[in-house]
Amino acid sequence: MALDSQLEAGRHETAFLVPGAFHKSLKNLQRNVLDIDYRPEQLFRDEMAACGRFRPDVIVDDFSMAALLTSKVAKKPRVTILRTGAFPGSVPRDDSHRHSCESHSSDKFDFDAYFQNSELLCGIPAPKNFAEACAADISIVPGIRSIEALPASVGDDPNYAFAGALTVSDSAIPTPVARSTDTTDAILAFLERNQQRKIVYLTLGSVLKAGEAIREAIKYMLDTGVAIISTVDLPDVKTSRKELFFYAPFVPMHAVCSKVHLMIHHCGSGTYQYAITHQVPSICIGSRSYDRDDVAYRLEQLGVAKYIPFIDSVAVFIERFVKEFDQCMDNLGQWYQAAKQRLNLLWNENDRTAAIFNFEEVLKKAILLHGANLK
Repeated sequence: MALDSQLEAGRHETAFLVPGAFHKSLKNLQRNVLDIDYRPEQLFRDEMAACGRFRPDVIVDDFSMAALLTSKVAKKPRVTILRTGAFPGSVPRDDSHRHSCESHSSDKFDFDAYFQNSELLCGIPAPKNFAEACAADISIVPGIRSIEALPASVGDDPNYAFAGALTVSDSAIPTPVARSTDTTDAILAFLERNQQRKIVYLTLGSVLKAGEAIREAIKYMLDTGVAIISTVDLPDVKTSRKELFFYAPFVPMHAVCSKVHLMIHHCGSGTYQYAITHQVPSICIGSRSYDRDDVAYRLEQLGVAKYIPFIDSVAVFIERFVKEFDQCMDNLGQWYQAAKQRLNLLWNENDRTAAIFNFEEVLKKAILLHGANLK
């Protein structure tokens, strides 16, 4: 969405290939949506069908495991969105962590099985890791160099284009469920009602499941008197605290993050950008996913977040959480004030990065590179 909005409609035609649940939302946003229910179990088939119907000059994907093969078979240049965790030559800080697209309860992603026909289809050996699967003519990094740190082997490669935060306005975010103006109005009223309090926004995204530890953390925060907007529900919230707690599975991120004192999140790529945009210090909750946790560790190094690695014990987690949370609540304290100043520096870097990035030029370059590689 953010990239599409950077193109001049009269000069470019785009089409979205997305799961069926998002079709109506995108159409309501006046986007061209292909009538294909894009499903994980048949990515390659759906992508080839999309190429047949739309006949694109360039394929732009966001971490598609099939796009490498699709672009080769369709003979189209590929531009991919690439983040920490899939950079060539990068090594996770903790080798027990997995990528967020893998399940901790199952085996690691089987590249040989998934790409077993790649040699037959397009004459390339099966990728051995996510970096190889994401090989593209041009890679767009949705962030800044200070956070999304490229390995030295590709650090100066001009085919990695940093774009800054690829976020859009709250009204332009597609959702799998109908957007409710009543919910948005209720959230804005909650923010207004609690403007004299410190407000915390807590989210674990749409994939991670909250356990007992997170709900105990919510209860602790409510007992300190802060107000909380959360995408994690707390069914047994105390009657005396109900006025301080607002649950919604989807929230208007800019509206919320511009009003809160602290963000607590899992450090998903899209999520942490809002903390920088609105210069809000964070507590990052570890999920044992190196593409998230390694960024959370980097944010802690930069002094703008507290990173709590995954902790199995609820009691130990709460002890660590209370320590970090109490320090974050001291808005006049040394850490919080320093974090605000450093967030301002990161936001300035984001502004400079976004000003330089030109999506149209990226597309042109990808076409030229692809043509040269075919010769």
